[in-house]
Amino acid sequence: MEIPKNIILVIIGFLATFSIVLAKPGIASFYNISYVPSKCYGTKPQGDMVAKVGSKSLWDGGAICGKKFNVTCTGETNKYLLHPCTGKSAVVKIVDYCPECTADATFYLPEKAFETISMVMAFEVKIDYVQ
Repeated sequence: MEIPKNIILVIIGFLATFSIVLAKPGIASFYNISYVPSKCYGTKPQGDMVAKVGSKSLWDGGAICGKKFNVTCTGETNKYLLHPCTGKSAVVKIVDYCPECTADATFYLPEKAFETISMVMAFEVKIDYVQ
């Protein structure tokens, strides 16, 4: 049995809308130094698309360790660099908590992930993120 194309389009539209509804707003910044050792995995490397959490409530005592998030830039946080977003998203795995980081960011992305979603010169951007 073949599914009609209009039904498929409705399903795709519903799933896209559902994903948008689940997305939460936040701020992302980036780091360009090693994340090892990390609070979640110690000295065991976890790849290059990993992130630190800057929010104590999101960290939740480490319950977020290993979870993956799709992060999308939604806009600038400063008035000097307008339209920093690339229109792309990045999926990152949480490996660390950074309460001492200076920027007020939800996520600290590796430079590779940050430049996927935004121009690096933005330093920090508004994001939507969904698990």
